[in-house]
Amino acid sequence: MTTEKLNILIPLDFSALSEQAFLMADLLKKKLDVNIHLLHVIEANDSILADHPDLSEAVDLKAFHQEEKDAEAYFNQIKESGYDFQTHIKIGLLTDQIRLATTELNIDLVIMSTHGVDGFMERISGSEAQHVARYLQVPVITLRPGTPVLQLKNILFVADFEMFGKGIQINLIKKLAIAFDSTIHLLQILKEEDVPYVDEIEAQMKFFADEHGIEKYEMHLYRDNKVASGIKNFNQEADMDLVCIRTHGRRGISHLWFGSIAERLVNHCLKPLLTFHLKTHA
Repeated sequence: MTTEKLNILIPLDFSALSEQAFLMADLLKKKLDVNIHLLHVIEANDSILADHPDLSEAVDLKAFHQEEKDAEAYFNQIKESGYDFQTHIKIGLLTDQIRLATTELNIDLVIMSTHGVDGFMERISGSEAQHVARYLQVPVITLRPGTPVLQLKNILFVADFEMFGKGIQINLIKKLAIAFDSTIHLLQILKEEDVPYVDEIEAQMKFFADEHGIEKYEMHLYRDNKVASGIKNFNQEADMDLVCIRTHGRRGISHLWFGSIAERLVNHCLKPLLTFHLKTHA
């Protein structure tokens, strides 16, 4: 595994919840060489950003400047506590600015907290954390309120292991496992129609571990009619410290009707959740 520094981006809105991301960053700092970037986005739409003369009276520029000063003051307050990081203040749409920052800063991992949303609003719009997980091409760790961030001894990797394929973002999970001497728990949720094929599924899981050079692992098959509830129930019975799952990044009408299991877990998983796309090249 590479010994290069891990570039971490933490988007902050300065709420008490957003500061929870620091707990995960501090945990990673114990075992890994990291660069931490803090990002505050002053949200504005395209019309404001265009700075059109006709809009000048409608835009409260004083409020933008004040938020920028407040952000700088907050960053300075954290620095006084001895925390080592680089700061970035951007103006624009939140998800867009996070995505641009991951490219500009060569970010390997984004860590952010989420309040989560439920019901109809989750199906229609989702949370900002869901949007980030969907559109970013780098792994994202999300944490809900009260999520325990204590250790990384047991890492849960949830997938349909048939024809999963290789991807460089799996390397981050391996890097975490090696650094923390973790066991990677490969989990596939079994529906009723899958039961006759258990031997084949276990063979696929073993092939996956061998193909990706995962040495310290365990395999689990858990029966449930729905993947999301299966993951939740498994986590209630097992002591996992981090849940990893691939997101397909669906957009448009397919996302509206079918959604993404990974994105739903962003709002409902009671453990730290790492979502990733299967990016196959740097």
